[in-house]
Amino acid sequence: MSSAISMKEIEKRARKQALLDAAHDLFARVGYDGTTIEAIAQRAGMAKGSFYLHFSSQEEIFRALIDEIGDRIIVEMQMTAASENSLEEKLTGLGEGILRFHLDSSHPWMFILMEKGIDRHEVMEHFFVKRKKVMDIINGVLVESIESGEIVREEPDRLSSLFLGCINGTVVRGCCMGEELEPREEAAWLAKRFLEGVLLPGGNR
Repeated sequence: MSSAISMKEIEKRARKQALLDAAHDLFARVGYDGTTIEAIAQRAGMAKGSFYLHFSSQEEIFRALIDEIGDRIIVEMQMTAASENSLEEKLTGLGEGILRFHLDSSHPWMFILMEKGIDRHEVMEHFFVKRKKVMDIINGVLVESIESGEIVREEPDRLSSLFLGCINGTVVRGCCMGEELEPREEAAWLAKRFLEGVLLPGGNR
């Protein structure tokens, strides 16, 4: 009996994941406003009614995608921040994670969230909870560097916003201006330039 229940649960999770994968592909290609529940179900190889066995609305599956993708990137960034790498290597890794989140998609999430179809505060707040976690990770790396005397004694929130602003500027270049950008290379360049402005004499990159 337990194995039968287990198999049912595995199949249920597989169907839910298929819907998430289909929704991710559609949101990336046509945006939030251009995606319908019927299209998501069809792309996942299911009837429209099957969608509602797993999600109550388009908004709910969108929030679930933010969770899935955001949590994966956050875990990767936490590992980067906890590594024994140099400050420059850590910032490069953190920047690369954010850039891949946007540049690996033909329709970046930052712009999906600005679409007219997303007018509910709950969706935006859900996204910014993840963004706050990303900021906290960057802050943690910068606080350590401030306390160790590597970089200028400045408010870490301001420094994190500056670094993230540089990253977002690169996202705009890649997505709006059609430039072919390599996330690792761009992140390394940004980390180096950022440190030129905040590194103290004798500081270890």
